[in-house]
Amino acid sequence: MTLFFSACHSGDKEQVRHLPMEGCFNFRDMGGYRTLSGKRVKWGQVFRSDELQNLTEKDLEYLDRIGLCTVVDFRSEQEMESAPDRMPASVANRYELPIMPGNQSSVNGLEDDIIENGERFMEGINYSFVTDPGIIARYRTFFALLQDGNRLPLVFHCTAGKDRTGMGAALFLASLGVDEETIYEDYMLSNKYIGKKYRAIIDSLPAMKALLEVRPQYLQTGLEQIKKDHGSIENYLREVLNVDPERMKRLYLENYEL
Repeated sequence: MTLFFSACHSGDKEQVRHLPMEGCFNFRDMGGYRTLSGKRVKWGQVFRSDELQNLTEKDLEYLDRIGLCTVVDFRSEQEMESAPDRMPASVANRYELPIMPGNQSSVNGLEDDIIENGERFMEGINYSFVTDPGIIARYRTFFALLQDGNRLPLVFHCTAGKDRTGMGAALFLASLGVDEETIYEDYMLSNKYIGKKYRAIIDSLPAMKALLEVRPQYLQTGLEQIKKDHGSIENYLREVLNVDPERMKRLYLENYEL
């Protein structure tokens, strides 16, 4: 693990953020972002990713070396069953927190009107992420796990690592005091890394593009609804997701003191 952290501080930050996985596309370290208070998020503690079923032996060895401890899976039960995670030997905990909206893993399962109205559909999904009681309960459990330092390092993922995972990542960064511009920048990085994953589908069916990439208005729909309903994202985190911001900052910010 010492070698990993040395690389984080000496290498190219973008290369460090995007881990060199052979069997997935969107495995990223959430560290390094600066908060409004001037602190930085710790490297090597929380990761986000797309599906993990195709991880190679080299990938598993890499994750074992960095001591990955916990996997949080936001995929539906059907997704999990059809494509089980591959995990390194270091993983001691795996949590299934299925979130049904956001599953576009099967092109054949999507109705024509959804494909034709992709942007509106994706905005609706992000609205449901922050208003549906069942989904809110999943994110509440996710934050309970994040607030348990014994479960780190932790990776959370879905199929593409862009929607269900994207909202989780946005709320995680918000809980640490990262500004919204940076939160959107992290969100949009998914387009850079999952392009290859869905290129063949988009080339054969261009109308699918809106469903297979992220756009700022998707996340904005959810975050603005939070503000409308709760006054601020911080209020939502505290009052709805039971987040203790001070605990989160102690766990995840470098040199943090009360």
